[in-house]
Amino acid sequence: MASGYNRHMAEPRWDGLLSGDPGQAERGIDDWVEGMRNRADRLKALRDQMEQIRVTETSVNGAVVVTVDSTGSPVDVRFTDRAASVRPDDLGRLFMSTLNAARARIAGEVRAATESQVGDDLPDTRRMVVDAYRDRFGDTPPPAPRARRHVDDDFGDDSYLR
Repeated sequence: MASGYNRHMAEPRWDGLLSGDPGQAERGIDDWVEGMRNRADRLKALRDQMEQIRVTETSVNGAVVVTVDSTGSPVDVRFTDRAASVRPDDLGRLFMSTLNAARARIAGEVRAATESQVGDDLPDTRRMVVDAYRDRFGDTPPPAPRARRHVDDDFGDDSYLR
């Protein structure tokens, strides 16, 4: 574009924006400002969408259900009836592993939100946002440790024929 602005570029360009006749320069500046407003609106929509992110994870034995928000903070924790069969010493570890599994899924949710809001137009911004969440929470859920069972429990899913 003669104005030096292209709506589909990662960043606006100044080269050529103020060269040429004054009318063309004024149109170029107006286009550039409109493009920046458009980007700001899309980034605000991204922020709003990210604030709505909730990830819920259930422990492997179904005893603990944890929901986190986009900051990784727990917003809901539930213990099902199955929690009664978990030793008290194991319940904390089971909660923490379920919490960490939920947090590990946040980066994927953030990636989906950034792709829907900024697409390929702001690749540096998208990469920076997703990388920050991946660095903070990881990107794949860690395996959840199984809770030890009471001595009088059956063997559950574990086979004694190995």
